[in-house]
Amino acid sequence: MTFFTLDYVHSGTDPVVYKTAKGYFDGFSESLQNRYIASAQATIDTMLKIEPGLTAQKDDKDVLSIRLATDAEGQAGDVRDVIFTRNRSHWEIGFSAKNNNDSQKHSRISGSNDIGEKWFGLTCSDEYWKNVRTVFEFVKGYKDKKLSWDDMGELKETEVYIPLLNAFRKEILRIDNENPKIPEKLISYVIGIHPFYQVIKLDSKNLVVVKAFNIGGGLNKTVNKKKSRYGVPVLEPPTRIVEFEFAPSSDNHMKDTLNMILDGGWEVSFRIHSADDPIVLSCKFDVKLLGNPPILFSQYLFQD
Repeated sequence: MTFFTLDYVHSGTDPVVYKTAKGYFDGFSESLQNRYIASAQATIDTMLKIEPGLTAQKDDKDVLSIRLATDAEGQAGDVRDVIFTRNRSHWEIGFSAKNNNDSQKHSRISGSNDIGEKWFGLTCSDEYWKNVRTVFEFVKGYKDKKLSWDDMGELKETEVYIPLLNAFRKEILRIDNENPKIPEKLISYVIGIHPFYQVIKLDSKNLVVVKAFNIGGGLNKTVNKKKSRYGVPVLEPPTRIVEFEFAPSSDNHMKDTLNMILDGGWEVSFRIHSADDPIVLSCKFDVKLLGNPPILFSQYLFQD
Protein backbone atom coordinates (compact mmCIF):
# COMPACT_ATOMS: atom_id res chain seq x y z
CA MET A 1 0.00 0.00 0.00
CA THR A 2 1.12 3.54 -0.70
CA PHE A 3 2.07 5.48 2.43
CA PHE A 4 2.63 8.95 1.00
CA THR A 5 3.72 10.85 -2.07
CA LEU A 6 6.29 13.64 -2.22
CA ASP A 7 5.53 14.49 -5.83
CA TYR A 8 4.20 18.05 -5.75
CA VAL A 9 2.04 17.39 -8.84
CA HIS A 10 0.28 14.44 -7.19
CA SER A 11 0.20 16.11 -3.78
CA GLY A 12 -1.62 19.17 -5.09
CA THR A 13 1.08 21.72 -4.24
CA ASP A 14 1.24 24.60 -6.69
CA PRO A 15 4.41 24.00 -8.76
CA VAL A 16 5.53 27.61 -8.30
CA VAL A 17 5.11 27.38 -4.53
CA TYR A 18 7.07 24.12 -4.46
CA LYS A 19 9.92 25.38 -6.62
CA THR A 20 10.18 28.62 -4.64
CA ALA A 21 10.39 26.76 -1.34
CA LYS A 22 12.87 24.23 -2.72
CA GLY A 23 14.97 27.07 -4.13
CA TYR A 24 15.29 28.62 -0.67
CA PHE A 25 16.20 25.27 0.84
CA ASP A 26 18.79 24.50 -1.85
CA GLY A 27 20.39 27.88 -1.15
CA PHE A 28 21.14 26.97 2.47
CA SER A 29 24.51 25.59 3.54
CA GLU A 30 24.74 21.83 3.97
CA SER A 31 24.91 22.17 7.76
CA LEU A 32 21.76 24.31 7.84
CA GLN A 33 19.95 21.89 5.53
CA ASN A 34 20.87 19.06 7.89
CA ARG A 35 19.50 21.02 10.86
CA TYR A 36 16.17 21.55 9.07
CA ILE A 37 16.02 17.87 8.10
CA ALA A 38 16.77 16.77 11.67
CA SER A 39 14.08 19.09 13.02
CA ALA A 40 11.54 17.74 10.54
CA GLN A 41 12.41 14.12 11.36
CA ALA A 42 12.06 14.75 15.10
CA THR A 43 8.68 16.36 14.50
CA ILE A 44 7.40 13.49 12.37
CA ASP A 45 8.54 10.96 14.98
CA THR A 46 6.28 12.75 17.47
CA MET A 47 3.42 13.08 15.00
CA LEU A 48 3.40 9.35 14.28
CA LYS A 49 2.56 8.77 17.95
CA ILE A 50 -0.35 11.22 18.13
CA GLU A 51 -1.79 11.36 14.59
CA PRO A 52 -3.16 7.96 13.47
CA GLY A 53 -4.15 9.43 10.12
CA LEU A 54 -0.52 9.46 9.00
CA THR A 55 -0.44 5.66 8.84
CA ALA A 56 -4.13 4.60 8.99
CA GLN A 57 -4.51 3.83 5.30
CA LYS A 58 -7.93 2.58 4.26
CA ASP A 59 -6.95 1.00 0.93
CA ASP A 60 -4.58 1.50 -2.00
CA LYS A 61 -6.51 4.58 -3.13
CA ASP A 62 -6.26 6.23 0.27
CA VAL A 63 -3.02 8.10 -0.43
CA LEU A 64 -1.48 10.47 2.08
CA SER A 65 -0.85 13.73 0.25
CA ILE A 66 1.51 16.46 1.44
CA ARG A 67 1.32 19.97 0.07
CA LEU A 68 2.58 23.46 0.77
CA ALA A 69 -0.07 26.08 1.46
CA THR A 70 -0.43 29.08 -0.87
CA ASP A 71 -0.21 32.77 -0.02
CA ALA A 72 -3.92 33.06 -0.80
CA GLU A 73 -4.73 30.54 1.94
CA GLY A 74 -2.61 32.53 4.38
CA GLN A 75 -4.39 35.76 3.49
CA ALA A 76 -7.70 33.99 4.12
CA GLY A 77 -6.71 33.22 7.72
CA ASP A 78 -5.01 29.82 7.39
CA VAL A 79 -1.65 29.97 9.23
CA ARG A 80 -0.62 26.45 8.21
CA ASP A 81 2.45 26.07 5.97
CA VAL A 82 2.30 22.33 5.27
CA ILE A 83 -0.93 20.33 5.01
CA PHE A 84 -1.35 16.53 5.18
CA THR A 85 -4.58 15.03 3.82
CA ARG A 86 -6.32 11.72 3.12
CA ASN A 87 -9.28 12.67 0.98
CA ARG A 88 -10.73 9.16 0.98
CA SER A 89 -10.71 9.13 4.81
CA HIS A 90 -11.81 12.78 5.11
CA TRP A 91 -8.81 13.53 7.32
CA GLU A 92 -6.49 16.52 7.40
CA ILE A 93 -3.87 18.13 9.66
CA GLY A 94 -1.53 21.06 9.14
CA PHE A 95 1.69 22.54 10.46
CA SER A 96 2.83 26.11 10.97
CA ALA A 97 6.64 26.16 10.81
CA LYS A 98 8.61 28.85 12.66
CA ASN A 99 12.35 29.44 12.47
CA ASN A 100 13.79 30.99 15.65
CA ASN A 101 10.68 33.04 16.41
CA ASP A 102 7.15 32.52 17.63
CA SER A 103 5.33 35.57 16.28
CA GLN A 104 1.88 34.65 15.06
CA LYS A 105 0.90 37.52 12.78
CA HIS A 106 2.35 40.57 11.08
CA SER A 107 -0.33 43.16 10.37
CA ARG A 108 -0.29 46.80 9.28
CA ILE A 109 -2.01 49.81 10.76
CA SER A 110 -2.56 52.79 8.44
CA GLY A 111 -5.06 55.42 7.43
CA SER A 112 -6.77 52.98 5.05
CA ASN A 113 -6.25 49.45 6.41
CA ASP A 114 -9.50 48.55 8.19
CA ILE A 115 -8.36 46.30 11.04
CA GLY A 116 -11.93 45.82 12.26
CA GLU A 117 -13.04 44.51 8.88
CA LYS A 118 -10.04 42.22 8.39
CA TRP A 119 -9.99 40.83 11.91
CA PHE A 120 -13.69 40.66 12.78
CA GLY A 121 -15.71 41.54 9.67
CA LEU A 122 -16.76 44.80 11.35
CA THR A 123 -16.00 48.30 10.07
CA CYS A 124 -13.94 50.62 12.28
CA SER A 125 -15.62 53.72 13.70
CA ASP A 126 -15.31 57.30 12.43
CA GLU A 127 -13.53 58.25 15.65
CA TYR A 128 -10.90 55.56 15.05
CA TRP A 129 -10.24 56.76 11.50
CA LYS A 130 -9.97 60.38 12.66
CA ASN A 131 -7.39 59.51 15.31
CA VAL A 132 -5.31 57.25 13.07
CA ARG A 133 -5.33 59.59 10.08
CA THR A 134 -4.24 62.50 12.27
CA VAL A 135 -1.16 60.47 13.24
CA PHE A 136 -0.28 59.68 9.65
CA GLU A 137 -0.72 63.31 8.63
CA PHE A 138 2.09 64.01 11.11
CA VAL A 139 4.14 61.18 9.59
CA LYS A 140 3.49 62.51 6.07
CA GLY A 141 5.17 65.78 7.01
CA TYR A 142 8.42 63.91 7.61
CA LYS A 143 7.96 61.77 4.51
CA ASP A 144 7.43 64.86 2.30
CA LYS A 145 10.70 66.30 3.65
CA LYS A 146 12.44 63.00 2.77
CA LEU A 147 13.36 62.46 6.41
CA SER A 148 13.66 59.09 8.17
CA TRP A 149 11.90 57.53 11.14
CA ASP A 150 15.07 58.11 13.17
CA ASP A 151 14.82 61.84 12.45
CA MET A 152 11.68 61.91 14.59
CA GLY A 153 13.62 61.00 17.72
CA GLU A 154 11.32 60.72 20.74
CA LEU A 155 8.41 62.02 18.67
CA LYS A 156 8.15 58.59 17.06
CA GLU A 157 6.96 57.29 20.42
CA THR A 158 4.91 60.26 21.67
CA GLU A 159 3.31 61.33 18.35
CA VAL A 160 3.08 58.02 16.49
CA TYR A 161 3.31 54.82 18.53
CA ILE A 162 1.37 55.82 21.64
CA PRO A 163 -1.49 57.60 19.80
CA LEU A 164 -1.86 54.68 17.37
CA LEU A 165 -1.87 52.12 20.15
CA ASN A 166 -4.39 54.18 22.13
CA ALA A 167 -6.67 54.41 19.09
CA PHE A 168 -6.29 50.68 18.42
CA ARG A 169 -6.97 49.75 22.06
CA LYS A 170 -10.05 51.97 22.28
CA GLU A 171 -11.45 50.58 19.03
CA ILE A 172 -10.94 46.93 20.01
CA LEU A 173 -12.69 47.52 23.33
CA ARG A 174 -15.57 49.32 21.56
CA ILE A 175 -16.00 46.47 19.08
CA ASP A 176 -15.88 43.95 21.92
CA ASN A 177 -18.50 45.87 23.89
CA GLU A 178 -20.91 46.11 20.97
CA ASN A 179 -20.53 42.65 19.38
CA PRO A 180 -20.60 39.00 20.55
CA LYS A 181 -17.69 36.53 20.50
CA ILE A 182 -14.97 39.10 19.76
CA PRO A 183 -12.39 37.35 22.04
CA GLU A 184 -12.98 34.09 20.15
CA LYS A 185 -12.70 35.84 16.77
CA LEU A 186 -9.53 37.60 17.89
CA ILE A 187 -7.82 34.34 18.84
CA SER A 188 -9.03 32.83 15.57
CA TYR A 189 -7.40 35.71 13.72
CA VAL A 190 -4.17 35.38 15.71
CA ILE A 191 -3.70 31.61 15.54
CA GLY A 192 -5.71 30.82 12.41
CA ILE A 193 -9.08 29.44 11.39
CA HIS A 194 -8.02 25.77 11.45
CA PRO A 195 -6.63 23.62 14.29
CA PHE A 196 -2.93 23.03 13.66
CA TYR A 197 0.44 22.02 15.04
CA GLN A 198 3.01 24.77 15.51
CA VAL A 199 6.63 23.68 15.05
CA ILE A 200 9.31 26.11 16.25
CA LYS A 201 13.00 25.47 15.49
CA LEU A 202 15.17 27.24 18.11
CA ASP A 203 18.81 27.02 17.06
CA SER A 204 20.20 28.84 20.12
CA LYS A 205 18.77 26.13 22.37
CA ASN A 206 19.20 23.15 20.00
CA LEU A 207 15.51 22.60 20.45
CA VAL A 208 12.34 21.96 18.46
CA VAL A 209 9.05 22.83 20.14
CA VAL A 210 5.79 21.25 18.95
CA LYS A 211 2.50 22.76 20.14
CA ALA A 212 -1.01 21.53 19.33
CA PHE A 213 -3.62 24.27 18.90
CA ASN A 214 -6.51 21.84 18.92
CA ILE A 215 -9.46 24.25 18.99
CA GLY A 216 -12.61 22.42 17.92
CA GLY A 217 -11.03 18.96 18.20
CA GLY A 218 -9.78 18.65 14.61
CA LEU A 219 -6.46 17.08 15.66
CA ASN A 220 -5.57 13.70 17.18
CA LYS A 221 -8.66 12.01 15.69
CA THR A 222 -9.29 8.30 15.29
CA VAL A 223 -8.90 7.43 11.60
CA ASN A 224 -10.12 4.20 10.01
CA LYS A 225 -10.60 2.75 13.54
CA LYS A 226 -6.95 3.44 14.42
CA LYS A 227 -6.61 5.40 17.67
CA SER A 228 -3.81 7.65 18.87
CA ARG A 229 -1.33 6.38 21.44
CA TYR A 230 -1.50 9.71 23.28
CA GLY A 231 -4.21 12.31 23.74
CA VAL A 232 -4.06 15.93 22.59
CA PRO A 233 -6.38 18.15 24.68
CA VAL A 234 -9.09 20.18 22.96
CA LEU A 235 -8.71 23.89 23.68
CA GLU A 236 -11.59 26.22 24.45
CA PRO A 237 -11.48 29.72 22.94
CA PRO A 238 -11.65 32.75 25.27
CA THR A 239 -14.97 34.41 26.06
CA ARG A 240 -13.92 37.78 27.52
CA ILE A 241 -11.12 40.34 27.66
CA VAL A 242 -9.87 40.60 31.23
CA GLU A 243 -7.27 43.35 30.77
CA PHE A 244 -5.87 45.32 27.82
CA GLU A 245 -3.10 47.78 28.73
CA PHE A 246 0.36 48.99 27.73
CA ALA A 247 3.12 46.54 28.57
CA PRO A 248 5.52 47.73 31.31
CA SER A 249 8.57 49.49 29.86
CA SER A 250 11.85 50.66 31.32
CA ASP A 251 13.13 54.24 30.99
CA ASN A 252 15.32 53.32 28.04
CA HIS A 253 12.77 51.16 26.25
CA MET A 254 10.16 52.58 23.91
CA LYS A 255 6.52 52.28 24.89
CA ASP A 256 5.45 50.29 21.85
CA THR A 257 3.48 47.26 23.07
CA LEU A 258 -0.03 46.47 24.29
CA ASN A 259 -0.73 43.26 26.21
CA MET A 260 -4.17 41.67 26.25
CA ILE A 261 -5.13 39.14 28.90
CA LEU A 262 -8.19 36.99 28.18
CA ASP A 263 -9.89 34.28 30.21
CA GLY A 264 -8.86 30.66 29.91
CA GLY A 265 -5.14 31.40 30.02
CA TRP A 266 -4.94 33.24 26.68
CA GLU A 267 -2.67 36.30 26.40
CA VAL A 268 -1.68 38.28 23.30
CA SER A 269 0.83 41.09 22.74
CA PHE A 270 0.69 43.74 20.02
CA ARG A 271 4.04 45.44 19.33
CA ILE A 272 4.10 48.33 16.88
CA HIS A 273 7.18 49.35 14.90
CA SER A 274 8.04 51.46 11.87
CA ALA A 275 9.91 48.66 10.02
CA ASP A 276 10.55 50.59 6.81
CA ASP A 277 13.05 53.28 5.87
CA PRO A 278 12.47 55.55 4.00
CA ILE A 279 9.17 56.39 5.68
CA VAL A 280 5.93 54.80 4.49
CA LEU A 281 2.48 55.80 5.70
CA SER A 282 1.87 52.71 7.82
CA CYS A 283 3.32 50.86 10.80
CA LYS A 284 3.61 47.15 11.47
CA PHE A 285 2.13 45.07 14.24
CA ASP A 286 3.98 42.02 15.51
CA VAL A 287 1.22 39.98 17.13
CA LYS A 288 2.50 37.30 19.50
CA LEU A 289 0.72 34.73 21.62
CA LEU A 290 2.18 35.17 25.12
CA GLY A 291 -0.13 32.79 26.97
CA ASN A 292 -2.32 29.80 26.21
CA PRO A 293 -4.51 27.39 28.17
CA PRO A 294 -2.32 25.33 30.53
CA ILE A 295 -3.62 22.08 29.03
CA LEU A 296 -2.12 22.90 25.61
CA PHE A 297 -0.07 19.95 24.31
CA SER A 298 3.63 20.93 24.11
CA GLN A 299 6.51 18.66 23.21
CA TYR A 300 10.15 19.76 23.59
CA LEU A 301 12.51 17.87 21.31
CA PHE A 302 16.17 18.34 22.24
CA GLN A 303 18.80 17.95 19.54
CA ASP A 304 22.56 17.34 19.60
